[in-house]
Amino acid sequence: MKQTHRNLKDFFTHYMDRLLFKIYKKILSRQNQTSISDDNSYPVVCYMASKSEYFFKKFRRNAAYNDILEHVSQRQGQEYLAVIHKNSKLKFTDSDWENFHKNDLYGNPVMFSYDLNGRKMDMSPTTLRYAKVLQDIVTLFDARRFKSVAEIGIGYAGQCRLLISYLDNIQSYSLFDLPEVLGLARRYLGKFGKNTLDRIRFIDGTHVNAEDDYDFVISNYAFSELVRDIQDIYLNRVILRSRAGYITWNTLSYEELNGYSLEELLEKIPGSRVIAEEPLTKENNCIIVWGH
Repeated sequence: MKQTHRNLKDFFTHYMDRLLFKIYKKILSRQNQTSISDDNSYPVVCYMASKSEYFFKKFRRNAAYNDILEHVSQRQGQEYLAVIHKNSKLKFTDSDWENFHKNDLYGNPVMFSYDLNGRKMDMSPTTLRYAKVLQDIVTLFDARRFKSVAEIGIGYAGQCRLLISYLDNIQSYSLFDLPEVLGLARRYLGKFGKNTLDRIRFIDGTHVNAEDDYDFVISNYAFSELVRDIQDIYLNRVILRSRAGYITWNTLSYEELNGYSLEELLEKIPGSRVIAEEPLTKENNCIIVWGH
């Protein structure tokens, strides 16, 4: 009887998931594509998770969400960890790793056991990637002087959470993305309290009218997956107004959406140069940095 009840519950849950997904997808289907991730399914999942605690509790295992984010493999996580351990300029403490692990308290991510400073800890490989990016930023730049930060393409704000928890000097962190993604990020960051939310600005990436200056801008692949017109907006209103930056670059937009080539961007961003993506996640990927 218990098994029958469980089967009925699972069937009903799956049915409601699919029904609500179709409803929300229809609501959001009228928007124009501005990036690789604007396939309707991704913003729908973000919208569902932002509105419902039930969906929020498991969004990091959603198949449509995993097409865009949270798909770093166990092996890749180990490769990120190897890079972190190899960097002698900054060694994360046990307390740091415990703080990073807090990222994985929400959304029910897939986690694996990793050796962190000689002890085993379950962690999402995506969180290890965010920790590696944090280490890059702290060792490449004078990050302790950053007061204002902008991020283009934010996921669920996991990278943001690591940065503002590690760098308490950051006073303002501006998140640029689709409204549905911002809604999810607001819900996620809200789990970490008012002190975290008070430092965040949520900016609709479909209407970027802000003309602020920033100490630092970051984008993990997202900028390189936008159509050229939207890239121009971010270049003029965010990137070229940032004194320093770190953009992980791939060729998706250049090859599929008529986006800028790497060479064109290096000409447009004063003082920019390329460093290797380590570990390399795809051929021709790299990192654009400036102001360090």
